[in-house]
Amino acid sequence: MDTNCLLPHRDPKSAADGTLVCPGHTRWLRESIDDVVVTYALLPDFYEPGTAVDDGHQVKGKRVDPPAPVRLDVVALLDRRTIARHPGDIVPVLAILEAWARLVREERKVQPCQRQSTVTSEAGTLLGHLDWIICQPWVDELAREIREVKSALHSAIGDHAPRPVGTCPVIHPETGECGGKLYQDRYGGMSVTCRKCGETWGETELRRLGLMTQAI
Repeated sequence: MDTNCLLPHRDPKSAADGTLVCPGHTRWLRESIDDVVVTYALLPDFYEPGTAVDDGHQVKGKRVDPPAPVRLDVVALLDRRTIARHPGDIVPVLAILEAWARLVREERKVQPCQRQSTVTSEAGTLLGHLDWIICQPWVDELAREIREVKSALHSAIGDHAPRPVGTCPVIHPETGECGGKLYQDRYGGMSVTCRKCGETWGETELRRLGLMTQAI
């Protein structure tokens, strides 16, 4: 018996066999969680006021208090603490991912990692259990919050987000091919770094890396 996808559609679409989400939205959810990891890693490049279009520091008229030396929206997005949320609040990225990853671990009887949680580790938990997640009745709530997190992150980096220069070719023993986006050194140095796994290539390695990424 066909089941309609729980996520929004202009016209109802059937979920994949045994799941509650259509293949298109499953792919979107996977790509969006990965995008959150990459975009979150870019936030430190946007601490200073004026580093993104309309970053909340375009104030009309006179003000008594001096402007903050950093962008408070970026600071809030990077805050590790869980906070009570109300409409219009800044999205606590790590807190949201932690809450969902904790639910997955509890439901699937998975022991949590003893190291301090990060956006990368919690997103990895969600991606690792995505085939199970898309069968759960709360998958639409997860998708809504992932969309909210993704939107907040892209709003924070604005139109000045650096463009990736390639795709990470590293094969990790535990997770397989990385596939993260490679970005050039922010200060103009001859090196590139994967914002997903952190692997860095210096000037002497760039030629070989170029040949590797072209072959992918």
